[in-house]
Amino acid sequence: MSRFAKVLRTASLSFIVFTFVGIERLHAAVWETTAEWNEATEASYRQWVATNWNKNYFNQAGPLKGLIMDCADVVYTMRIIYASQNGLPFVMKDPTTRAGTPISNAMTRWDGKAPEQRVRSLINLVHGVGSTASIPADTYPTAIGPATLGPGSIIVTDRSNHHSWTIQNFSKTGIPYLLFGSRPARTLLYERNDYPSVSFVFPQGIRPETNAGFRNFRQPADIGKPVHEVKGYSLEQYSIPTNGWMRTIQKRMQQVAETNEQRVVRVYAEACKGARERVDIVKEAVKKNLEIGSRCMNATEYDDNSTPSRDSRLKDSFKDLAVSYKEGLNAGGLTAATKKLVESVLNGGKSNANANSACLVEITPGTKLSLGQVYSNSVGDKLSNNPHDTLEMRWGLQAGPSAKARSCPVY
Repeated sequence: MSRFAKVLRTASLSFIVFTFVGIERLHAAVWETTAEWNEATEASYRQWVATNWNKNYFNQAGPLKGLIMDCADVVYTMRIIYASQNGLPFVMKDPTTRAGTPISNAMTRWDGKAPEQRVRSLINLVHGVGSTASIPADTYPTAIGPATLGPGSIIVTDRSNHHSWTIQNFSKTGIPYLLFGSRPARTLLYERNDYPSVSFVFPQGIRPETNAGFRNFRQPADIGKPVHEVKGYSLEQYSIPTNGWMRTIQKRMQQVAETNEQRVVRVYAEACKGARERVDIVKEAVKKNLEIGSRCMNATEYDDNSTPSRDSRLKDSFKDLAVSYKEGLNAGGLTAATKKLVESVLNGGKSNANANSACLVEITPGTKLSLGQVYSNSVGDKLSNNPHDTLEMRWGLQAGPSAKARSCPVY
């Protein structure tokens, strides 16, 4: 073989190899499916959520650092991350089309990117099209018990409240530790150590057609099926009476009973945390309102900066605190210290903020409220959720609405 022929042959082989490599790269999935969802991988998923999922997950170094999410984004992202790390399929119904082609890890539209960037691109796509309205098509209502409900399960409200939580774990007393996003979307997740109120999850009543309640992810083969055909489907949670819904579920999930003291201390902590979390949200809204001047916020801006759902949940926490305290007091199961702590809240505006206040809420530098003052304004419906109102109006220190709030639309 001549030297020219050898060079030509080598070049031809190189071109063939390059062509095959190029074709493979041009058809690269987000990640290759090498395993399947079954009882064992679902159990491993639960364990991963219980030990790895946390509010700072997206502040950690790595290819997913800095992702910002609202509530539905958190639900889907949790599943995507575990599936990508373990070669499992991720499939969701595409809510933007009726064609039936799902969104999945088999998609090849990002084949020019590095593997970790393909995962992030899929997450961004899901964030753009997924919502609490799409979650029911990708999940199913589950039976209530440790065998069916646990880390990785989710709670969804009906469409009117459009909110969701991911369950990171259950305590031995049957209380869920919830991680979730909210509006405005951000990197740091919120946390809650309690059940959301029945009235917030089921504002139209406990009915299966609302798609609200506890749900688990469907298997890929179940995407597109009528929900009653999905394995694990159960409507038992909808037969629990409204007035005993949370307590019934807690009893089914608990290993040991929660004492009255434990319950009151836990609910107090949740109320304090909810009040303090509201501080930065309102500050950002007030800042945005000042920045735009006389212009009214558009629908997206209004949604990002208003707080109707957050204020409703805070009010529910205060109402739960009052009920828990009364029950604990009647049962004689509260310590003197806990009685004093809760009474300082339930006394409302009489409990002014001071250095000895157990839960100071600093709404702006130099202005602090006691939890009792926030309680009084919350249960008295004095807190404003309108982002066109002033800081003082948002916290119920001044009567609203502002002139701007009266003239601008409410979305």
